[in-house]
Amino acid sequence: MEWPLVRSLLWVLVLVAHIHESKGCIEEERMSLLELKAFLKFSTNYIKPLLPSWVNEVKSECCGWERVICNATTGHVIEFYLSNINQESNYYPENWFLNRSLLLTFKELRILDLSHNGIGGWLGNEGM
Repeated sequence: MEWPLVRSLLWVLVLVAHIHESKGCIEEERMSLLELKAFLKFSTNYIKPLLPSWVNEVKSECCGWERVICNATTGHVIEFYLSNINQESNYYPENWFLNRSLLLTFKELRILDLSHNGIGGWLGNEGM
């Protein structure tokens, strides 16, 4: 009589573990982060390799990238911190503008830190 109960409890544990299993990053968001990196590399004066963990490789998990935090359950990017991207320069470029269309993919984004970058404003939904 005890084996059916034990078997049922094991199935419940497997189901709970599966539900709470950490999801990998969302592919669409991974690609958007890479587009954002390319835009920042083009638009800023950052001298060192910019965001070196952000690479376009099949096994590259964007939830493990520097400055990126994902929801452990859904895998969506919920925070990223891009402050001081222009830190290598003694000056900020005059009025460089961030393309806001690069951020539209991030449906669950709650924190976006772009401080200390000398951003003069936002571009509309424009391509790079």
